[in-house]
Amino acid sequence: MSEIRGKVGDLEVALKKFPSSAQGRLECQIGSDPWIEVEYSMDSNGVWIEFPHGVFGFDLTAQIEDGAAPTFRAVRRGYSDSWEGHRFSRKGEEALQSLDSKQKKGVRVRAQMPGKIVRVMAKTGAQVQKNEPLLVMEAMKMENEIRAPLQGKVGQVKVAEGQAVDTGADLLVIDTI
Repeated sequence: MSEIRGKVGDLEVALKKFPSSAQGRLECQIGSDPWIEVEYSMDSNGVWIEFPHGVFGFDLTAQIEDGAAPTFRAVRRGYSDSWEGHRFSRKGEEALQSLDSKQKKGVRVRAQMPGKIVRVMAKTGAQVQKNEPLLVMEAMKMENEIRAPLQGKVGQVKVAEGQAVDTGADLLVIDTI
């Protein structure tokens, strides 16, 4: 997932990822300053982010095109500032960390939030199709099906049923084919 860049007031701001749980912390860069962690809180229309220079709210609207994953438009509350065309992770959805495809053999599927592994359907060495269910994770009293982000071969399964995982924990690795 690429960085999300835009202006908050007169400041250039970048987020490494968009918030995906009810509240938490995420990495942010203001101007050319070093990356820092900021706190956020989701509400029914979007998100509030606590930057060092103030708290700002952003409303989110999904933009859905036929056959494509939804993208989002973010509008700063009380202003006309907006950003379009971003793909954000949903609650319970896997987070991916990938490099340039020429340098990377596979993709790590990571836990988007803390939870417990309920069911593991993927086996090491198995071929998987994009969007095929890999495992089920319980988080915030809801079961979330984690699906393959791409077609490939399961290189490693790093979790077992009943295991508790933290945000960012590696769940499995899918090797590209």
